[in-house]
Amino acid sequence: MEINRKSPASVAPTARTGETSRAEAPKAKPLTVRDGFETRGARPTNFVDRPTGRPSAPAGGLPASAFAFGSSNVAVKPDANKVIDAKKVDPSQPKPKPSGDPVIAVIDGGVDFKHTDLDDAMWTNPGEIDGDGIDNDGNGVKDDIHGFNVGTGEGDPFKGEGTDHGTHVAGIIAAEDNGEGNTGIAAGKAKILSVGGLYDGADLLTNFERSVDYLVNLKTEQGVNIRAANASFGNTYRSPADQARWTAAVQKLADADILLVAATANGNGSNMNNVADMPANIDLPNVITIASMDKNNDKLARFSSHGDKVVDLAAVGEDVLSTVPGNKWEEMSGTSMATPTVAATAARMFAENPDLTAVQVRDLLLKTVELDPDLKGKVITGGKLDIDAAIQAAKDTVVAKPEQPAVAAR
Repeated sequence: MEINRKSPASVAPTARTGETSRAEAPKAKPLTVRDGFETRGARPTNFVDRPTGRPSAPAGGLPASAFAFGSSNVAVKPDANKVIDAKKVDPSQPKPKPSGDPVIAVIDGGVDFKHTDLDDAMWTNPGEIDGDGIDNDGNGVKDDIHGFNVGTGEGDPFKGEGTDHGTHVAGIIAAEDNGEGNTGIAAGKAKILSVGGLYDGADLLTNFERSVDYLVNLKTEQGVNIRAANASFGNTYRSPADQARWTAAVQKLADADILLVAATANGNGSNMNNVADMPANIDLPNVITIASMDKNNDKLARFSSHGDKVVDLAAVGEDVLSTVPGNKWEEMSGTSMATPTVAATAARMFAENPDLTAVQVRDLLLKTVELDPDLKGKVITGGKLDIDAAIQAAKDTVVAKPEQPAVAAR
């Protein structure tokens, strides 16, 4: 199955001058093998590869939707079920309208929600009471205060593999502006919801399906303002059945108006045009796929893949300083780091105009790229993220409300 995303007809990026400024950060110690994500080849010493998760389950294993809300039978790992008292959904009741700050879901290893640069940036579930061991909001998960762990089926996302990876991604998006470490692009403008445990328990695809079902339920049934999901992971899936499952899951996000910001592979310049890379190469209008620029934002990073039919744009992903567990900060490199830069920009855009849809934000991101000669023929737009231009474009879509006539005093 060939995956092919063509550039929308409405995309007409214009050349822009000037480089996006990046704050100078102290050099962190080189990274080594961490959380099962190994460094490879001639890449930066702080390179962290895009996680690929566990192999797919054999045929006849877990069902496509392994986390079924409204059901008391929830699969939490292969060959094991856990009974959870989930509140039945009454279809006759009106759905709550999402409101509040935009929420960005980090589907990854769990985020260290106690980190001093993230503790106030985390989404907090208003329907749960912390530590009481009860599923207060009736969504099938007990004590999901800051998110959900798809690997364990429990409410604490900060367990399992990949917590360094997930915490680093979260910090790029929303680390607090508190004078320590880094400041996230959407600091003070968005909240982080952690869906952890992605690389534990079941295979990557099944865990992604669980993640999607959890997020869609929160948005449609609980009114949580989830606007985007960051996917700094992926793998090649050659089975048409697997590809159909990936597409169906991403379609659920589209139906719930959730943008999926996905990392392309770190393939040392490999072309992904004819690769069934999931979920990055899924051809749906709510998917935006990201390559990595080098640290100077001058050219495609040497570790990044590309593809002028499937990769939309590039963003800086080399030597990016961000949070890691234990109240620390480190620099990492990879398309995993470029992707949350775009997710954070999308969050800023949703904050400027909450009425924008996922498809509209994606379209504005593509229209406002800064053209770069090095990206011509490598990404659909031929350009790289322009944060300021994208945010300004979102501001420009706000329609002024007519003033209400004054009411005469009596």
